Amino acid sequence: ALARAATTRAALGRVQAALETGAPFAQALTELQGIEVPAALLATAETGVPTRTLLLAEFPAAARAALDAALRADMGETWGDRIGAFLRTQTGARSLTPREGSDPDAILSRAEAALGAGDLGLALTELQGLPEAARAPLAAWQAMAQTRMDAEAAIADLVTAAGQ
Repeated sequence: ALARAATTRAALGRVQAALETGAPFAQALTELQGIEVPAALLATAETGVPTRTLLLAEFPAAARAALDAALRADMGETWGDRIGAFLRTQTGARSLTPREGSDPDAILSRAEAALGAGDLGLALTELQGLPEAARAPLAAWQAMAQTRMDAEAAIADLVTAAGQ
């Protein structure tokens, strides 16, 4: 019993380390005898989970594409609005500090701030407020982020199930 508990602790440690590095962890899962492994971990065991570093690195490009799509979909009502939207799409300018508001730039700025603070759940929640046109460019990033969140929840459940 002590040997099995030690093996389980070691395997859980390897899974948690793999979660942080993005490495595959299928081998470690095979050592978890008598514990039901959550589907979120089984689905990513062979390939690994996107790291927080990767999510942080990929977000700016996805956010620029989302803002560009939102601006192109709604150029504004006046000529001044249209010229401003055109210039913003040409320069790729967007807010880098969190700001209030319901426009796509404000939503993306708050999502990026939440991501930088380590709150992936809040970042994904913020992105739900984006207009439909801005969602498609973020779909791949959101899928990676959701995979990460699901894996983090699954490893927490696994640790609880193992009594660690």
